[in-house]
Amino acid sequence: MRGSLAVCVTVVGAALAVGCTADRPAPRPAPPSQPPTGSGGALAMGTPRASHTATVLPGGQVLIVGGCVMDHCDGAAGADSELFDPASGRFVAGAPLSVPRAMHTATALPDGRVLVVGGFSGERQPPLATAEVYDPGTGRFTPTGPMAGRRAEHTATRLRDGRVLIAGGANGTEVLAGAEVYDPATDRFTSVAALPGPRSMHGATLLGDGRVLVAGGQSARGTLIDTAAVYDPATDSWRAVGRLDTPKYKLALAALPDGGALVVGGQTADDRSARLARTERFDPRTGRFGPGPKMSEPRYKISDAVVTLPDGRVVIAGGLTVDTYAGGRLRPLGPVPGPERQFPAVAALLDGRVLITGGYDDQTYLTDTAALVSP
Repeated sequence: MRGSLAVCVTVVGAALAVGCTADRPAPRPAPPSQPPTGSGGALAMGTPRASHTATVLPGGQVLIVGGCVMDHCDGAAGADSELFDPASGRFVAGAPLSVPRAMHTATALPDGRVLVVGGFSGERQPPLATAEVYDPGTGRFTPTGPMAGRRAEHTATRLRDGRVLIAGGANGTEVLAGAEVYDPATDRFTSVAALPGPRSMHGATLLGDGRVLVAGGQSARGTLIDTAAVYDPATDSWRAVGRLDTPKYKLALAALPDGGALVVGGQTADDRSARLARTERFDPRTGRFGPGPKMSEPRYKISDAVVTLPDGRVVIAGGLTVDTYAGGRLRPLGPVPGPERQFPAVAALLDGRVLITGGYDDQTYLTDTAALVSP
């Protein structure tokens, strides 16, 4: 972590606000691509949304996909996409999806395309058994697959060889232990070794040695777990590792530069008071978790709100503020103007800034606002 830290947060939305906090006299200047400010330059996503995804494309644009698009996540999920251009600071309409999706995953592939997997098509609808690929060259989504079965509340982790591991989730009747791998070279899904036990609403990340860590979640509706496991793609096998400090779900995992992982937030019960401000660190050498620093606020519903930057720092969004983790320490970057954000989606831009999009508040009212953070 740098010895001194400055942050500027610019909100682009129906109401524009700018705020800066710093521990030195003046923050660093905004890059030339800073979005326009003032009421006349206020911007917003085309649609309020939460439980969506935000994925950086090779040219620097950010692909926003689907999500809940009605307050309280009622009705059908979004079947649309948007593109954010960091150079202009504007969102523009993108291509339609093949089906509406929320609570899906979106994974950048080595060739620049984006794999979109599963999710729900709407309230009280079963999870989807379909996937599609976005090609920035054509600007279109193309169905791919088929998948092994219906899946939502799962994780998707890109492996070193470019394949994508899809693990766990739920199919509408039960929580899943099944896993499958998507190979962009063949455009096919293949079933792989199952998890040691079923889990959904868990976290996953790629470790420095090429294995994948999954942790937490629920093994059945309302049955939270503290277990974790590591997948080795070289042997197509899982191995149970140490336990978390408590059973929890709706958490996030992030890769660390030492090859380990940071466990962020989560919830220990379906209750507001059960949200966690704690973090944990996973050491792949010992296979154990240890305590980490405390965040500036409790956070949950953050599956797409935590991102590791190229320099190894971890940016943690969700709620009302933003924190960064580096060198074993957490530092608050200050509040993000706008509403509380549960199930937002973030993306690390190529210019070093982080885009925070959408989410819903504690009453599940959606926002179309976005924030640009310069950590």
